[in-house]
Amino acid sequence: MAFKDETVVLGNHTLFIGRHSSGKTTLLRALDLFFNHTLDFEDVRNKKRDVVIECSIDEETYTKVFTPPYYTFDAHKSHGAFEDILDMHYLYLPVRPYPLSHFVNQCFALNYTPRIEEMKTPDLKHFEQGTFKGTIRFQTRPYYQLAYPETLKDKEKKHLRVKWLRTLSTGKLILGADELEKSIDFDNLKDILNLSYQSLFVSRQKRFINAFPYRVHPLYKSDIEREMTTITDPMHKSSIFLLVEGKYDVPWFESGLRLLGKETDYRVIPSGGSGNLKYVNEQLAKAGYKTLVISDGDVNVPGYSLNRDIIELYVDENFLRKAFNVTFKKQPRNKHQFFASINEKDDIIKKVLSRYATYHLYLDHPFVKELRSILEDFEARKGLNIT
Repeated sequence: MAFKDETVVLGNHTLFIGRHSSGKTTLLRALDLFFNHTLDFEDVRNKKRDVVIECSIDEETYTKVFTPPYYTFDAHKSHGAFEDILDMHYLYLPVRPYPLSHFVNQCFALNYTPRIEEMKTPDLKHFEQGTFKGTIRFQTRPYYQLAYPETLKDKEKKHLRVKWLRTLSTGKLILGADELEKSIDFDNLKDILNLSYQSLFVSRQKRFINAFPYRVHPLYKSDIEREMTTITDPMHKSSIFLLVEGKYDVPWFESGLRLLGKETDYRVIPSGGSGNLKYVNEQLAKAGYKTLVISDGDVNVPGYSLNRDIIELYVDENFLRKAFNVTFKKQPRNKHQFFASINEKDDIIKKVLSRYATYHLYLDHPFVKELRSILEDFEARKGLNIT
């Protein structure tokens, strides 16, 4: 796999761009392993170590561990209320050729997934203590042998995939597609977005990338300074790039833009740290792109800065108390006080609080009000008529 240990913040709908071996396919396959327990052994770097995948869904964390040599699911090492996400179905469209009939059978079988109440099992403690009495009833997901002639043209196959996606009526569909343009016709892009609860796509085609109305997430094989073409090659110059410091800042700005009705006017781009903001901005400006830089208050770079030292200082104290079991005698005024008061690694704090931004921002939130003020000033200065 392209990642040894990596955290990726996802939106409701996300399209990944990046060079070869930057991790795009790895992410989609990791989710296939998490939801469907499907693994290609060639994806595993170290055959002696566990594969651990942690997903945060609706503010709850689910961790699955798969142990060598066969990478079977290890229930003892895993944790999370998995019965709560049984209604989520991940359907993966790989880039490599695979029979249309396989995709059709996947769709058909998803419509006959057992209901959640039929999937629950007694507490394992009853088995360990020998106190369980009764029988366990369980159902398995069927596989139906529906076939289409493989002589169908690609365009016909693409339309059939959309047709079958429309048949899915149960649960929440998470659709992952590697090189989306090879599986779905461009004219059906909006259709499949509407059909899926969440979508995670990879594309190399410019018109797919620029027409995608949600998060476009660049992944870098090394660092952004060496890979500016990851952004510039596929993206039209009509986009306004809102440059922020890091990946955990992205949910804040995307949620704020959505609340302000401007999510389609700006592309939020993480710059890989405050030290890269100036360089990335200069390179994009040279290439003729419109940019807006918004940094934390403790960073001195050209552009706009937030009033508070770091974006995490906009989090409600009640949420901090619940998430980290911390009580402040005095509200932290800078990032040093903030991180010192929470007994957890900085990266974990940022990851948890990025979920706050996804679910708890509102129109009159201090961060959103400040973002609105910045955007109004920026648009007035640049003479932009964005409504």
